[in-house]
Amino acid sequence: MNAFEGVPSLKTSRRGFLGLLGFAVLTPVLASCTTAAGSGSAAAGSGAIGIPKGVLPNYVPVEYVAPDIPGLDGSTPGFLEWPKLVKSVDKVPGVGGSYTAMTPTYGNVVPGLSDSKYLQQVNDEIGAKFDFRFTDNNAYPDKLQAIFASAKDVPDFVTIAEHNIPARFDQALPGLFQDMGEYLSGDKVEKYPNLANIPTNAWKSCVFEGKLYGLPYPSDRMSGSSFYRKDLFDEMGITEMPKNADEFFDLTVEITDEKAGRWAGNDLSETAKLIYAVPPKWKRESGKLVHKYESDEYRGYLEFTAKLFAAGVIHPDAVAGNSGENKARFESGKVLLTYDGYSGWIGSHVRTVPTTPTYNQQPLPWFVHDGSTPRFFVSSPAKIMTFVKKQDDPARMDEILDLLNYIAAPFGTTEQALLQNGFEGVHWEADPDTGAPVKTELGLKEVASTYQWLVRPPVTQNAPQYPDVVTDYCNFMADSMQYGVEPEFYGMQILEPVRLASLSQPFNDLESDIVRGRKSLDDLDAAIATWKNGGGDELREFYAGYLDV
Repeated sequence: MNAFEGVPSLKTSRRGFLGLLGFAVLTPVLASCTTAAGSGSAAAGSGAIGIPKGVLPNYVPVEYVAPDIPGLDGSTPGFLEWPKLVKSVDKVPGVGGSYTAMTPTYGNVVPGLSDSKYLQQVNDEIGAKFDFRFTDNNAYPDKLQAIFASAKDVPDFVTIAEHNIPARFDQALPGLFQDMGEYLSGDKVEKYPNLANIPTNAWKSCVFEGKLYGLPYPSDRMSGSSFYRKDLFDEMGITEMPKNADEFFDLTVEITDEKAGRWAGNDLSETAKLIYAVPPKWKRESGKLVHKYESDEYRGYLEFTAKLFAAGVIHPDAVAGNSGENKARFESGKVLLTYDGYSGWIGSHVRTVPTTPTYNQQPLPWFVHDGSTPRFFVSSPAKIMTFVKKQDDPARMDEILDLLNYIAAPFGTTEQALLQNGFEGVHWEADPDTGAPVKTELGLKEVASTYQWLVRPPVTQNAPQYPDVVTDYCNFMADSMQYGVEPEFYGMQILEPVRLASLSQPFNDLESDIVRGRKSLDDLDAAIATWKNGGGDELREFYAGYLDV
């Protein structure tokens, strides 16, 4: 039986996509599903949801350079020294093709092709012309909507983060983008060793409508943590870390000293979510889906965070909602606790150590509010994907695949080093002590994530100038894997019906108001009732169609 029997046809022209933006459909659409519940198939009848057999690329790991700290159960491996580089691709991948690519930018905007020696020289090196269309991340969703609504001038490569996937994107895919499974599913990927080196979980996030459409940007198994200033804790004689919510609260009161201009933390809402193990979206209780808003964990997190705010342990600027200075307040010691992504750990160290040599940022050991066994929800395996515009020329598609294999070269290869750093003597000079690249002024101006957005090799960590930080980073992550829990619908790209997709929006302001004492948990109860009656229960039924039971 056809796995999509009973599902409306998704074939559409580019011109027709404009009409699709106004077409409502409640048929569940899942990145990693073969059938919708109730479709009549045996799998749907049993409630089993999975990816069609043979869709995912085979995983064939390759190790060009062995890490100093191997990954454990999915943790990030680390390199303490700059390695002797190995060539992973034995030919120039391009044959003269020209491609456009739409990618986001974070922070400083790098120059475009006409003004960038980096892009020009890399294009020469790889034998193909890439013209990147950079868009600030904040404006990226609007840019995506504009391009897809008109269906004109769609770039050859389009990078999209999970949270920026446009409405009804699933209906645009067959008409606009290439089914990459035709070239990469199963053992087909083994023709491209660097693509085959990408873990299976990352590819799962790229499956839509039972087909492999995306190219993954793999993520760390853990996205963020609560950090503390160990150097300042040591000065204060604080050596015992909290093991439950009460101990954490007492700690925040102890380290806050307004007269000294020191508060416990920035807005500690994300920390409280970790302490109460709030599920990312849904959890299952007795076989029934419970949304995080309805959960005891969510309620506990709000109540506890409100207690922290009321106690005066949050920096006044953070209370006022100024999150832009979070790092500066933490690095200067105005706050001693903050939540941050793991990528920010080494960045803060690099910025702060030159002026504060004793600076030591460490993640708090895992604990939960009641002191029971710690747990946290692991991160999405690939939060960002890139899609390739449909190609009519087989030779052009062959070139694209060779280029992607080059770009996916992992750490320790000449290809990855080039894409990451640019050209020696132009964009970087070797550090005299470690041999690692140190960017020149031009490198800092021109070199940023560009080609790497199109497909990313497995995540690694390296900073030869700061091997102790890499060691702390990788060891903490490896030790944390014992506490990691995969959330419900892990790795699935479920595209919600458009009219139900914005149900959570009112809770964003409500959370801020409750933790700051402007509203109460009674307001939460009222909001949950409105959510349920306004589509929350319907959304629950929608997701229930994808339960593995």
